[in-house]
Amino acid sequence: MAERRILNSWKEIASYLGRGVRTVQRWETQLGLPVHRPAGRDHSAVLAFSNELDQWLDSRPVRRSLSSAAESASIASTQAVEMQALLRRAEILLEKLELMLSRNEEMHRKLLLTVNAQANDPIQQDLRGSETLGAARGEAA
Repeated sequence: MAERRILNSWKEIASYLGRGVRTVQRWETQLGLPVHRPAGRDHSAVLAFSNELDQWLDSRPVRRSLSSAAESASIASTQAVEMQALLRRAEILLEKLELMLSRNEEMHRKLLLTVNAQANDPIQQDLRGSETLGAARGEAA
């Protein structure tokens, strides 16, 4: 049977468990770490018995490294699938943007041709000339 030691402070308990004081205090409140408070003493005064701590540690469920490795692989696989889906959506959006850009450039080219054709059209020039003449007559009157 292991020797029973009495641990008289949070620091001693933490040292025995190989953890920090705050972690050990959190284990007491959240996980039921067996810590005793002497009657009539300040709330911060604590003691623990090494054999009780050992029993508590032995009774805790242990995380299996294989299980967590499998979970990590599953998460990584899921993330890879999600990344591939995002990449595909980005490629589709890029294709649509390129198509819209080429359509925009084509419309701009057609508009320039139309404007240039109207600027060089003698009928349009005559119409603009008569509008200018009418405006000048209106100002003169």
